Amino acid sequence: MKKKVIRQSLKDQVKSILIDRMIDGDLAPGDRIKELQVAKELGTSQAPVREAIRCLETLGYVEHIPHVGAMVKTFNQSEIEEAYQVREALEVHSMALIGDSLNELVKELEAQLMVMQSAIRGNNIRTFTQADNQFHRAIVSYCDNATMLSMWESLKMQAQVIATLLKASMPLEKIYLLHPPIVDAFKSKSRERASLLLKGHYKILSGYWENLK
Repeated sequence: MKKKVIRQSLKDQVKSILIDRMIDGDLAPGDRIKELQVAKELGTSQAPVREAIRCLETLGYVEHIPHVGAMVKTFNQSEIEEAYQVREALEVHSMALIGDSLNELVKELEAQLMVMQSAIRGNNIRTFTQADNQFHRAIVSYCDNATMLSMWESLKMQAQVIATLLKASMPLEKIYLLHPPIVDAFKSKSRERASLLLKGHYKILSGYWENLK
């Protein structure tokens, strides 16, 4: 679905839209980002698109190839694995920092579980991936540490590479079942158990990733 740019902060809006396209797979690793084409699609000038692309280069999502232009970065195996390890560490540490907003977090996680269930029934891998991503993001966002959330966000692309491969080989239902126990642990106020379950979640996924290499 195409999005139109409205209001202010065009650069940030364009950047967000391009990141969403990368996460959703509409822009795949190695794809060229055509400045003029994006500007036409979004109904804006080339300037904010150019600025957004530069920001994506800084984030490491895009690389500039001489005589070719801006390309969605293709991450190597080492970069992907390291990013996944850092993402796990951020989420586990975030659990210890969540304060009085634990009940609100549980509601958010349960909402994402419902979306995942619906996606499984419709065999909608994209929707499932988005809900899965929001589930893990919520854990970090509710610790109220903007720097940690920013670091987590910067790992989206690398994590998405693994997620895409995993969801093509591992049944969605099996991935889903890794999540409810984490929510139940939060409900019982057992952060330690939630942390152990999250580590187990990543260990299982890493095992599948090893078999895919």
